[in-house]
Amino acid sequence: MLSTSRSLVFGLFLSGPIAVIVSSQVHPSKLERIEKTTVEEKALTFATGPATRFSNTVNGRTHQQTPLTTYRGFQYVTYFDAERCLCIGRRKLPSGSWKVIKFDDHRLESNDSHNAAVIGICEKDGTIHMAFDHHATRLNYRVSRLGAVHDPDSVDWNADLFGPVMHTLGSVQPDKQVTYPRFFRAPNGNLMLYYRAVTSGDGDGMIEEYDGEKHDWNISLGKFIARDIGLYTANGKTSISRCPYMDSLSYAGQRLHVSWVWRDRFEKTDPANQHDLCYAYSDDHGRTWHNSAGEIIGKTGKDFIHLDTPGLVVASIPSRSIPTNQNTHYAFADGSIHVVLSHRIKGLWARCYNHYWRSSNGYWYHETLPFRGDRPKLVGASNRSLVLVYTDDEELFIAKGQPDSHQTRWEWTDIKLTHHHSIYGDAVLDLQRWEEENVLSIYSQQEPTKEIKTNRPEPIDGIPSPLNVVDYRFVETEAATE
Repeated sequence: MLSTSRSLVFGLFLSGPIAVIVSSQVHPSKLERIEKTTVEEKALTFATGPATRFSNTVNGRTHQQTPLTTYRGFQYVTYFDAERCLCIGRRKLPSGSWKVIKFDDHRLESNDSHNAAVIGICEKDGTIHMAFDHHATRLNYRVSRLGAVHDPDSVDWNADLFGPVMHTLGSVQPDKQVTYPRFFRAPNGNLMLYYRAVTSGDGDGMIEEYDGEKHDWNISLGKFIARDIGLYTANGKTSISRCPYMDSLSYAGQRLHVSWVWRDRFEKTDPANQHDLCYAYSDDHGRTWHNSAGEIIGKTGKDFIHLDTPGLVVASIPSRSIPTNQNTHYAFADGSIHVVLSHRIKGLWARCYNHYWRSSNGYWYHETLPFRGDRPKLVGASNRSLVLVYTDDEELFIAKGQPDSHQTRWEWTDIKLTHHHSIYGDAVLDLQRWEEENVLSIYSQQEPTKEIKTNRPEPIDGIPSPLNVVDYRFVETEAATE
């Protein structure tokens, strides 16, 4: 599927484009499948038809970011089963069986693929946090008892470990309209949460912090990206509101990196209104924000990042390029960051993947990749090689990018999978396990194999299908020579 050569790569810095032509050495890799486990034989799918919104599955969406995570030798997962019940499971790595808790106090009523479930772990106090079933609706949240993950072998894994469904974050009252919650761990042992407030094309970016010493959410954070400051004009129309669609929010070392595209609202919200790659970082856990040049551009809860924030846009991408939302990024501790974003380029009608990266000294570069697919996930290794995990036509693909000696381009190769890997939705990774073990642990629901047989003209639920976690590891081979 992939070409391993590229005649020209375009570099991009804020002052203008730079053409770069550099040869590089390819280091082939073999990908070994080391484990496939089934979390749930009958996970929920939605039937194709007018009752279903956006996608046929709520398990495995790019915006989940953390439906799967690892801590102290155990892996944790969350999802909705065919009875529309919220579930959380755990297994002992590397090959323990899944033990699943099925909650009977909340049922998914919507057929909306936005309403996914996510989990987070606070390292300081050992609590497990869950957020689930939102699309511009009130928060649904539950948290475990203290120490639930600190000594997992001694913990009785059952529903009594968790508290009831709540609609606040402890002392923090969230917005009435919550979408796309994402948990991510902070290096100080606390737990962070991002969500979009209000609605699509007219929504704010919100960040919250759970303090593992206080066992409560801090009231000092909240809104950091504003929806309604600035005017955007395209195709003769002007928008007065927008929302950020996050690629990811992630720590590398002590620095928190965020990247996104804007979606503006004209007559209505529309993916065709998306534009521009934006980037910011924080060195104080989401309180103060800097642009790529290091200038302070925002203070959470006080001075918001917005459309006209200086230095926020690191790649100008017009709406006519149709950039997709909620793609991927991966950051390194030296301040460099890599973003893979799908959009059209001049001369091509179809979208393709575009690799944007910031060097440790603040320069931004760009290359167009010779392949395309659905919304991907990206991770990186200590040698600065990159791994892109993505789907196309309900099938998994993995590509590896190897940098040249100056990290001015990456040579991408297709990694052959030894087994066909069906995915009904987006591939989502356990980032924590990759960081700790260099294992690609992929959360993926299989495409249903049976036709829907029903007398109802508009079935609500589709055929249930297995939800799996499939683990891969790279085995390096001899380096190729040119």
